Amino acid sequence: MKILDSGNLNTLIFGGIFMGIIFLISFVKNMESKRLRRKLGERQILLSGFNVHYYGLESDKKLLFNSMGVLGLSSEGLYYCSRILKKELFIKGEQFSSISVTDDFNGKNMYGNIVAFNFIDNRGHHERAALRIPYPEKWSKAITELFLTK
Repeated sequence: MKILDSGNLNTLIFGGIFMGIIFLISFVKNMESKRLRRKLGERQILLSGFNVHYYGLESDKKLLFNSMGVLGLSSEGLYYCSRILKKELFIKGEQFSSISVTDDFNGKNMYGNIVAFNFIDNRGHHERAALRIPYPEKWSKAITELFLTK
Protein backbone atom coordinates (compact mmCIF):
# COMPACT_ATOMS: atom_id res chain seq x y z
CA MET A 1 0.00 0.00 0.00
CA LYS A 2 1.40 3.35 -1.06
CA ILE A 3 0.80 6.28 1.28
CA LEU A 4 1.26 8.93 -1.40
CA ASP A 5 -0.93 7.53 -4.18
CA SER A 6 -3.42 9.96 -5.76
CA GLY A 7 -6.34 9.17 -3.41
CA ASN A 8 -4.30 9.50 -0.23
CA LEU A 9 -2.43 12.55 -1.51
CA ASN A 10 -5.69 14.44 -2.09
CA THR A 11 -6.86 13.49 1.41
CA LEU A 12 -3.56 14.64 2.93
CA ILE A 13 -3.67 17.95 1.06
CA PHE A 14 -7.29 18.57 2.06
CA GLY A 15 -6.53 17.64 5.69
CA GLY A 16 -3.49 19.92 5.74
CA ILE A 17 -5.47 22.86 4.37
CA PHE A 18 -8.26 22.21 6.88
CA MET A 19 -5.82 22.08 9.80
CA GLY A 20 -4.13 25.27 8.56
CA ILE A 21 -7.47 27.09 8.57
CA ILE A 22 -8.22 25.86 12.09
CA PHE A 23 -4.81 27.03 13.33
CA LEU A 24 -5.26 30.43 11.63
CA ILE A 25 -8.68 30.94 13.25
CA SER A 26 -7.34 30.02 16.69
CA PHE A 27 -4.30 32.29 16.21
CA VAL A 28 -6.49 35.29 15.30
CA LYS A 29 -8.85 34.64 18.21
CA ASN A 30 -5.89 34.37 20.59
CA MET A 31 -4.45 37.69 19.33
CA GLU A 32 -7.83 39.41 19.80
CA SER A 33 -8.14 37.95 23.31
CA LYS A 34 -4.72 39.29 24.25
CA ARG A 35 -5.59 42.74 22.93
CA LEU A 36 -8.83 42.74 24.92
CA ARG A 37 -7.11 41.61 28.13
CA ARG A 38 -4.38 44.22 27.66
CA LYS A 39 -6.95 47.01 27.34
CA LEU A 40 -9.48 45.97 30.01
CA GLY A 41 -7.35 43.92 32.39
CA GLU A 42 -7.33 40.18 32.94
CA ARG A 43 -9.90 40.04 35.73
CA GLN A 44 -12.04 42.97 34.57
CA ILE A 45 -13.68 41.34 31.52
CA LEU A 46 -17.29 40.46 32.28
CA LEU A 47 -18.36 39.54 28.74
CA SER A 48 -16.53 39.22 25.44
CA GLY A 49 -17.59 38.61 21.87
CA PHE A 50 -15.64 37.78 18.74
CA ASN A 51 -16.56 38.34 15.09
CA VAL A 52 -18.42 41.52 15.98
CA HIS A 53 -19.17 43.91 13.10
CA TYR A 54 -18.81 47.61 13.86
CA TYR A 55 -20.57 50.03 11.50
CA GLY A 56 -19.33 53.30 12.93
CA LEU A 57 -20.86 56.28 14.66
CA GLU A 58 -24.00 58.09 13.61
CA SER A 59 -22.11 61.40 13.49
CA ASP A 60 -19.98 60.01 10.64
CA LYS A 61 -22.13 60.94 7.66
CA LYS A 62 -19.85 59.25 5.15
CA LEU A 63 -20.18 55.68 3.93
CA LEU A 64 -20.84 53.04 6.55
CA PHE A 65 -17.67 51.77 8.12
CA ASN A 66 -17.73 47.98 8.45
CA SER A 67 -14.99 46.30 10.41
CA MET A 68 -14.82 43.02 12.24
CA GLY A 69 -13.23 42.61 15.64
CA VAL A 70 -13.63 41.88 19.32
CA LEU A 71 -15.99 43.43 21.86
CA GLY A 72 -15.48 43.43 25.61
CA LEU A 73 -17.59 44.55 28.54
CA SER A 74 -16.14 45.52 31.90
CA SER A 75 -17.42 47.42 34.91
CA GLU A 76 -15.74 50.49 33.34
CA GLY A 77 -17.55 50.34 30.00
CA LEU A 78 -17.73 48.79 26.54
CA TYR A 79 -14.61 48.37 24.38
CA TYR A 80 -14.39 47.44 20.69
CA CYS A 81 -11.21 46.90 18.70
CA SER A 82 -11.13 45.95 15.02
CA ARG A 83 -9.11 43.02 13.82
CA ILE A 84 -7.04 44.66 11.09
CA LEU A 85 -7.38 48.44 11.09
CA LYS A 86 -6.92 48.91 14.86
CA LYS A 87 -10.11 50.99 14.98
CA GLU A 88 -11.18 51.37 18.60
CA LEU A 89 -14.30 52.49 20.44
CA PHE A 90 -14.64 52.83 24.19
CA ILE A 91 -17.93 53.87 25.78
CA LYS A 92 -17.69 54.56 29.50
CA GLY A 93 -20.46 53.10 31.63
CA GLU A 94 -21.80 56.47 32.77
CA GLN A 95 -22.06 57.66 29.15
CA PHE A 96 -24.72 55.07 28.16
CA SER A 97 -28.23 56.43 27.70
CA SER A 98 -30.02 53.49 26.02
CA ILE A 99 -29.70 50.37 23.88
CA SER A 100 -31.92 49.43 20.97
CA VAL A 101 -32.15 46.69 18.38
CA THR A 102 -32.88 47.96 14.89
CA ASP A 103 -32.36 47.18 11.22
CA ASP A 104 -31.64 50.78 10.19
CA PHE A 105 -28.52 52.89 10.79
CA ASN A 106 -27.69 56.29 9.29
CA GLY A 107 -30.69 55.96 7.00
CA LYS A 108 -29.49 52.69 5.49
CA ASN A 109 -31.09 49.26 5.77
CA MET A 110 -28.69 46.90 7.54
CA TYR A 111 -30.40 43.70 6.25
CA GLY A 112 -30.74 42.21 9.70
CA ASN A 113 -30.82 43.30 13.30
CA ILE A 114 -28.01 45.36 14.79
CA VAL A 115 -27.54 46.69 18.29
CA ALA A 116 -27.45 50.48 18.55
CA PHE A 117 -25.75 51.93 21.62
CA ASN A 118 -26.94 55.44 22.44
CA PHE A 119 -24.51 57.41 24.59
CA ILE A 120 -23.18 60.87 25.38
CA ASP A 121 -19.74 61.42 23.85
CA ASN A 122 -16.84 63.25 25.50
CA ARG A 123 -18.02 66.60 24.05
CA GLY A 124 -21.48 66.18 25.59
CA HIS A 125 -23.29 65.38 22.32
CA HIS A 126 -25.71 62.51 21.79
CA GLU A 127 -24.05 59.77 19.76
CA ARG A 128 -25.03 56.36 18.46
CA ALA A 129 -22.82 53.40 17.56
CA ALA A 130 -24.04 50.33 15.66
CA LEU A 131 -22.67 46.82 16.05
CA ARG A 132 -23.79 43.40 14.90
CA ILE A 133 -23.17 41.18 17.91
CA PRO A 134 -23.67 37.44 18.37
CA TYR A 135 -26.29 36.89 21.12
CA PRO A 136 -27.41 40.54 21.39
CA GLU A 137 -29.95 39.82 24.13
CA LYS A 138 -27.13 38.70 26.46
CA TRP A 139 -25.23 41.96 25.83
CA SER A 140 -28.35 44.09 26.18
CA LYS A 141 -29.24 42.48 29.50
CA ALA A 142 -25.70 42.82 30.89
CA ILE A 143 -25.35 46.49 29.89
CA THR A 144 -28.80 47.33 31.20
CA GLU A 145 -28.04 45.70 34.56
CA LEU A 146 -24.59 47.29 34.83
CA PHE A 147 -25.15 50.84 33.59
CA LEU A 148 -28.76 51.72 32.83
CA THR A 149 -30.56 50.66 36.01
CA LYS A 150 -28.59 53.01 38.27
